[in-house]
Amino acid sequence: MKELLHYHVESLGDVGDGEAAMLPWLMGWLVATGRVRSRTSVAYEVPLLGRRVDLALLTARGKTTAFELKLGRLQRVLEQASYNDLSFHRSWAVVGNQPKPDGLQWARRFGLGVLVVRPPVVTPLLLPVVRTPDAAVIHRVRRAIATRASQPL
Repeated sequence: MKELLHYHVESLGDVGDGEAAMLPWLMGWLVATGRVRSRTSVAYEVPLLGRRVDLALLTARGKTTAFELKLGRLQRVLEQASYNDLSFHRSWAVVGNQPKPDGLQWARRFGLGVLVVRPPVVTPLLLPVVRTPDAAVIHRVRRAIATRASQPL
């Protein structure tokens, strides 16, 4: 497990001060909870349908998960994460502070998972709904993740 975490955190390089600063802590949580395993493809800034998904996972069984990260307000990250509902099996909104109850209610309506990253702690507030992605799109999503995961940052 330590080697797996080291590999993914090392591949991030210098993440700076913005939302990417949450990624090492998020990756630690994903590995510790078994959401990232040795055969999971992990891709950052995945180009898809005219935008970029901050973090995307592709399991050995072909299941896809999207993570959209924002330090600020939950409203914008909910909008971004909701775009993933036809393309991914699961979609998470990842924020740096505790969302207000009405924001969580919107996340629940959209079927999104919500994670709060306050280093060194990652707290799941809502689990995402598992969806069946659109058949015409899922092949492109898998290919985009696999391609981006094989490229250096």
